[in-house]
Amino acid sequence: MERHHKRINSTKRRKLIAAYKLPGAPGTLKAMSLDTEDDFNAAVVNNSVISFADGLTGLNREYIRKSYLLASSYVSDVLKIQRGSEVWYEEFIKVMVGLGWLPVRSRFERVSRSGKGLTVQLAVLNIIAAMLASTSLSAALLAALPKLAADALEALKQAPANFELFKRNSAVHQGGDFGLASCAETEGELMMVLVTYSTHSVSKQVGLPFLEWDSSSFEAFSGQTCLVLNTSVVNEKTIQLMRESAGDKVQQAIAKYRI
Repeated sequence: MERHHKRINSTKRRKLIAAYKLPGAPGTLKAMSLDTEDDFNAAVVNNSVISFADGLTGLNREYIRKSYLLASSYVSDVLKIQRGSEVWYEEFIKVMVGLGWLPVRSRFERVSRSGKGLTVQLAVLNIIAAMLASTSLSAALLAALPKLAADALEALKQAPANFELFKRNSAVHQGGDFGLASCAETEGELMMVLVTYSTHSVSKQVGLPFLEWDSSSFEAFSGQTCLVLNTSVVNEKTIQLMRESAGDKVQQAIAKYRI
């Protein structure tokens, strides 16, 4: 089901950032310097892999990571909503809107069985490509964004420590739940194409083979959204507000790796 949202003004957004405080986060983090010189192309953030196109500034990359971290952690740790559910997805989108993102499109649906031999990894990449095909993006972005996601997954497999983090964060009781996002900047806006993928009632523990499993062998659900953010809202003040709201989780939940 498609949903429509309105942009939130700067004053309200900053109030919301302050309100979305995670458990254990101190009121201020004055000693923490701003990390705005990032040049890596992908990161594990909670249970998702987020990839970045060339040309994104360090400040924009940090805003993307921090907003995703704060929104996903807030829904899971503060609201205590079960991951992989439509309710979780809806609340996550609400928080992202509060942080300045506007969903161009957003839906949550059961993933249809696509035939034997289609792996989870390929299924998710196909969803990203199909979602992008329905947009008015340039041909270059239509080709680049799915490739960014695919390259990030392959790079992740070559980084054992980061893959272990991703695997732990993606495992849920009798299933798995993860996200895959590609981000770019176009015409003064940040864009995040995000697909979440959740499996239910899997009889054995989900581990490394999860991405290679036949996607028709279990019940699956997917959240799909294309979010945009005006780059003018990204500044050191909003980054600092996010750090103060997230606290130590900012340092603990984000793993960096290069492609």
